[in-house]
Amino acid sequence: MKTHKASNSNKSSNGRRIEKRGTKRKALERCSRLNSSKDILEVKGIIEQDINEDSMLQLPGIPLAPSSQNMNPGVTFVLEKASLVPAYVGKKYQILNPEIHGDFLRKKNMDPYKYRPDIVHEALLQIMDTRLCMAGRLQPVYVKTDQGVLIKVEPHARIPESLDKFCAMMSQLLQKLRIKAKGRRDTLLRVVQNPISQHLPSNSVKIGLSVSSQKEVLLREYVNAVSNNANLVFVVGAMAHGKIDSEYVDDFISVSGYPLSAGVCLRSICIALERKWNIL
Repeated sequence: MKTHKASNSNKSSNGRRIEKRGTKRKALERCSRLNSSKDILEVKGIIEQDINEDSMLQLPGIPLAPSSQNMNPGVTFVLEKASLVPAYVGKKYQILNPEIHGDFLRKKNMDPYKYRPDIVHEALLQIMDTRLCMAGRLQPVYVKTDQGVLIKVEPHARIPESLDKFCAMMSQLLQKLRIKAKGRRDTLLRVVQNPISQHLPSNSVKIGLSVSSQKEVLLREYVNAVSNNANLVFVVGAMAHGKIDSEYVDDFISVSGYPLSAGVCLRSICIALERKWNIL
């Protein structure tokens, strides 16, 4: 009799898991057909409610980079308005990339110049391949997409150097919600709940970069003036044109009189911080 009850309980549990996965799959399929802001909010709500252990699926081929932990202040980067737009092209779920999907975008009367996954790809490569990261001073990197999806990237994640592989990884992430290290349970990338402010260190100074800011600074002098005990958060736009969200930023600065790419800005920030913290 006890065995019979246990069997029924297992069947009921399995049924709930299958139903939950079916609901999540339907929601993700709608991402590629979003026609209004209302649709985007509905899909985001379903994704945010379903971030749990059942969604931890492993993506093969993403190795775990070495990392070190220390109690020293660190830096967090937020990449705003990243163009990671998923869509079904034919029968395949992909991140829209004008180099590959130019004809598809033109047929849909969509401006190919607005779909630039290469910008956030270059930005992540610049951040992860620094002495800051190797010294353990890099904290999680956050990517906020144009559609408002917030992604957390662990500092020990290795970003694929190929744009095609990067887009494939991000497509998997937006479907599975998490990506784990190969052969281990470490989660390297995950979709997390908004707002971004709840994920940032409480004692941090939040700095936004904008060419339109009236406050022009020499970056090295600016970071040297910040307390050595404070964590730093730099908010950088990962789009071709536009402005970043200013709601949670403490200070807006301009580091050049000329428009700079996200990659150039991030490289300059990393060099300034490596000198401030004597990382050789």
